[in-house]
Amino acid sequence: MLTYQLLIHLLSPLVFFITVLEAIKKQGGLAFILERLGLKYPEGSLPNLSPIWIHCASVGEVKAAEPLIHKLLLNHSLLITTNTPTGHALIERLFNEKVLLAYCPVDYPYAIHRFLNHYYPSKLWVMETEIWPNLYREAHKKGIEISILNARLSRKTLNSPAWLKQAYQQTLALVSHLLVRNEQEASHFRQLNANNNTIQVLGNLKYAAIATPVATDRPIERPYILLASSHDNEETEVTQRWLSFHRAELLVIVPRHPKRADEIVKNLPLSRDQIRVYSKNEMIDSDTLVYIDDQIGALDPLFCHAKVVIMGGAFVPKGGHNVLEPAACGATILTGPDMSDFEEETQLLKSHQGLIQCSDYDSLFQELNSLIDAPGLLNKMGENAKQALQNKMHILEDYLTILLPEHKQ
Repeated sequence: MLTYQLLIHLLSPLVFFITVLEAIKKQGGLAFILERLGLKYPEGSLPNLSPIWIHCASVGEVKAAEPLIHKLLLNHSLLITTNTPTGHALIERLFNEKVLLAYCPVDYPYAIHRFLNHYYPSKLWVMETEIWPNLYREAHKKGIEISILNARLSRKTLNSPAWLKQAYQQTLALVSHLLVRNEQEASHFRQLNANNNTIQVLGNLKYAAIATPVATDRPIERPYILLASSHDNEETEVTQRWLSFHRAELLVIVPRHPKRADEIVKNLPLSRDQIRVYSKNEMIDSDTLVYIDDQIGALDPLFCHAKVVIMGGAFVPKGGHNVLEPAACGATILTGPDMSDFEEETQLLKSHQGLIQCSDYDSLFQELNSLIDAPGLLNKMGENAKQALQNKMHILEDYLTILLPEHKQ
């Protein structure tokens, strides 16, 4: 722990520079800098609220916590923090001032102390992977119960140097509940010598999103194929092959990072008048072949009405993206070889014939060719995906029973 404390103090100028750079690059504004560095929060203190503090690093963690937050809003005050402007924007859109919202302070005692003395949280629930030694230590000093939800550890964390693993071990000793998604993750936490009495396997909280399906209006009138959460080069590779099909369906692309829209347009093998972009208020017409929807957090309606969903981040070495959201809509899902960040979810859907994992782009389009004009197969795959999730609907209540013993279903 001494090594960690020494390093963060030596690196203070670099942390300041990176924070400012992120604010500029990701358009977080002055609030991002001030709140991340613990320099300023909204006027006035909030000692009477004692909110439950839920920390979500970015968009993925916000989506995982969404059903939990909706449930808690009925009876609790909530403080939601994130590390990124995109996560911050999604929270604003989803909860519309129903929660307190802030950027999480960087892991310096001064910043954290000021944060805690402003918001007075009663509990700290950290989503998934964030283990910050000073954050946990300062919260523990204040008597705040700390829990990690949907807990998992990255390969990077497990392969950390000995001094950093020791810091993680000392930090995890302050945690009351380590609620992990599967036995493999429980084993990972034991490798860091986490207290076994705090570890409980409850399943993936992301399954809770299926508990309250929401009917949505069709966002695009034309039949379409959806390439979701795509990364650099996936858009070009998929579009090139899609155009060779000469299909009437529209290809809709939702990039993982919306600010890449202009870059994607330049790289696509199409003339500009055949492409439409949401953020430019361009309307789809009969000449449109590709539509780039660069909104944040608007995938669910697109999932629910797509003829086929191609999940990106898996044809490049990114570990894939969450396939549970399209599965909950009963979508037909195709994805690529690298689903290493979502192995459990992928195997669950594959075992129920609710997802096809393709080895490369050519394999993807062979599968697409066999499915696209077979409505019976498309419907069957979608129903299989939904059925695979049905026995997971208890997970949200399991989490709440442990985190809030007074909670009643």
